[in-house]
Amino acid sequence: MCNPLALGIAAGGAQAVTGIMQQNRQHQAQVDAVNRSNAIARQKYINDITISAYNDQRKGEVFTAQLQADAASRTAFYRQKELNQIEANRASESAQQELREKITESLFSSQANLAKSIQAQGTVLASGQQAGQSMMLTLDQAERELGFAQAQLDASVFDATKAYGIKQFGVNLDQFSSDVSAYNRITTSAPMAPTASFKTIQPIKQEPPRKPSILGPLLGGFVTGVQTGYGVKAALNS
Repeated sequence: MCNPLALGIAAGGAQAVTGIMQQNRQHQAQVDAVNRSNAIARQKYINDITISAYNDQRKGEVFTAQLQADAASRTAFYRQKELNQIEANRASESAQQELREKITESLFSSQANLAKSIQAQGTVLASGQQAGQSMMLTLDQAERELGFAQAQLDASVFDATKAYGIKQFGVNLDQFSSDVSAYNRITTSAPMAPTASFKTIQPIKQEPPRKPSILGPLLGGFVTGVQTGYGVKAALNS
């Protein structure tokens, strides 16, 4: 004959054990989910830090290359400016040399004309020509010829000086244009230093849920046992 008490205890115990096992499985699943979430957040944090470090390093390398390129362009500018000055000095010296040669040639020609004039006057005076208006006219003619020749030489020197001034102006203009062209080739690709990436926010670790109490399944098993016992007893008495 079935014992209602034993059946109730067995049913309640089975219910309690089943409830505890199910409760433990649910708790473990929650703990695993929290651990996975923390692991994913941690890995993402590490990846973000690595990416930020790489980006900052890359920005630093690019900035360094830009600084080197800018420095090279400025060095090239100053070097080109030196070459422009050398060329300007050469062209200016060439123009000055032409002017000096022209002035020297004029001085020699002036001396030659003066010598010719003196020779002509000496010839007139040594000719034995009677002093008078005719001799004076002859001497005046020699002086006029010397004056014309000297005026021609002065005009030639003036033209040469004017030509030198024009050439020197062209030399200065070419030098200025070359300097401006070289200056315009200066690059400024690194106007300001790059900034570091924002600090990666560290994730907040989630705490796993507390292990649930077994009191709930035990109470559930007790209620089930009582209900089973009363149900068996009622069935036996009917």
